[in-house]
Amino acid sequence: MAQQRPESTNRQPARGVRFEATIYPGPKLRRTKWLEVLERLDIDRIQDTKGLIRALVTADDCVRLLDQGFEVRLQHAHPIRPIDRALIETDESVRRLIDDKLRGLPRATGSEGSGGR
Repeated sequence: MAQQRPESTNRQPARGVRFEATIYPGPKLRRTKWLEVLERLDIDRIQDTKGLIRALVTADDCVRLLDQGFEVRLQHAHPIRPIDRALIETDESVRRLIDDKLRGLPRATGSEGSGGR
């Protein structure tokens, strides 16, 4: 009997989703400068603390990566939607945060300070 996979709870089409992915060189790329190939694909990515390449990709990005010989492992699907305004810091809120963090630290004196304000 074939094992059934659990159905996804996210019913949005792939075009409304980005995938959290880990990107690896496939067998064809292991002998090449695969990071240069990845650079040419212009996919925003970061290297995590374990040295793995992580990216937030679309379904089209996945197809391009696979066509170039990469292995793509998807971890999570994230719906594309406007960012919650409550998550966006204002200039004033950042200034308050910095002032709170710096409160109590000795300040430089003289002309060699922080450039003077």
